[in-house]
Amino acid sequence: MPFLTDDGRPLDELVLAQRPADGYRFHVRAPFVYEDPVSGRSYRVPARPPGAPDPRPDEREPRVHGITDLASVPMWLWSFIASYGRQSAPAILHDERSVDAAELGDRRAALAQRREDDRVFRTGLREQRVPLLRSWLMWAWVAADREREFGGVAGVLLLVQVIVGTIVGLGASVAAFWQPWWLVALPIVVLAALPWRSLAPLVLVLTGSLVVLGPLLAVHLVALALFRLVEAIVEVLGGGDPREVVRPTVLPASPSDAD
Repeated sequence: MPFLTDDGRPLDELVLAQRPADGYRFHVRAPFVYEDPVSGRSYRVPARPPGAPDPRPDEREPRVHGITDLASVPMWLWSFIASYGRQSAPAILHDERSVDAAELGDRRAALAQRREDDRVFRTGLREQRVPLLRSWLMWAWVAADREREFGGVAGVLLLVQVIVGTIVGLGASVAAFWQPWWLVALPIVVLAALPWRSLAPLVLVLTGSLVVLGPLLAVHLVALALFRLVEAIVEVLGGGDPREVVRPTVLPASPSDAD
């Protein structure tokens, strides 16, 4: 079992402290280790000391050792992929490694480290028996964020190609109902990803997931928006704040509130 306690026993629990009690961040209270079966390397997630200061309340994504938001899945996607579960340990490890990468202070070095760390994340997900498709989707979207943050112009071009490929793929799929020859556009989208070489799988997974799951996400978002509207109306009628229905955990305070 690649996830172990600090003394080498199989990891049978994650000890976390939710801070604040109605917040969305968790402090790691017991360290653990991951043994990567691919590289043979060991990765350690340290514990956050109980007396350590919390990040500023207005920081939505604090990069601090020993602090995690578990899997960084937007609330509106929780119906597809939960923010916790079998993916919790790999997600916490990935958050810790992301802190290390950000602290390098060199974009190229951070990009190289994050590419390996994202691979480790995907491997850890599979080790935790996260389904294959879900593992690759979670890997693809953290990798997309990595390319956005550290990839520079090439990262922007990669994401632009994903967006264009998605539009072409969706448009061709719809147009094929009337003119089947439009399906010729789909292999063109695939071939266009090949020049990215080692990043071609990332382009293909991102584009393919948006083409296939995009319509499902659209229907889901419409249903969620209607439900949130009903929630907000009920909250107003009950004398509450309708903003409370947007996120099921506490909203970060503004900098002025934190002073």
